Amino acid sequence: MDSQLFLILGAEGSGRAEFLAGLQEENSRIIVHVDEKATAIAAGIAPENLVPWKWIEGCIAIGGDIPPGFEIFFMAHGRESPVTLVEGIRDWMKGKPVELARIITLVNCHLLYENEKSGRWYEACIHFSDVVLLGVRKGVPNRWVDGFINSYRARNFPCIFRLIKKNFIDRPGELLIPEARRISLAFEDPEDAWDEQGNPIVESYFERDEAGRRTKWVPEITVFLERQKSQPDNEELRS
Repeated sequence: MDSQLFLILGAEGSGRAEFLAGLQEENSRIIVHVDEKATAIAAGIAPENLVPWKWIEGCIAIGGDIPPGFEIFFMAHGRESPVTLVEGIRDWMKGKPVELARIITLVNCHLLYENEKSGRWYEACIHFSDVVLLGVRKGVPNRWVDGFINSYRARNFPCIFRLIKKNFIDRPGELLIPEARRISLAFEDPEDAWDEQGNPIVESYFERDEAGRRTKWVPEITVFLERQKSQPDNEELRS
């Protein structure tokens, strides 16, 4: 039996590790970047459930075997491009006994509320996501949160939106149902990715120009993370 892979996207400080700490079970493994291992353990993830990963020559390398029949939670690096990560995961999965169950994005609402231009980074995450969890909402008006959700619903995004309330998510088991609710076709069989006119569908975020640059621009999230860190009154929002 193939292992089920859950890909967790989100910026540093969005509560990725804390969210995963609540999901760990005996038959699960949580894959975190080597630079974020200490953060994962501090959040309550058991060291024996952790598997490190890093980039080697532009490819994802995982430092351990993937056991069959397990739930695998892969935590994206919180300071990197979600597009690069998703493309890397797609390539890493080829030929392995792993199937994608769901992609889940954690939104740091305070970061996004204070930095409107970071919305392009989050839009890339949500493009790939089946589930979007909204956390770190202290100081963010409820009207803004509702407007953010409705902006995606108005564009017919099929992903599920949920609020994180005091580190609790209502009906968390529903989030792990392996049902695709994402816009992206990056993980679909190429033979099934055709438009109504019979043309192959190309993942827009993966396209590159002749110089090798991505044609769809996504900002660097580090710019906004550093800006938030420079504000003393945001100390409690960075946990």
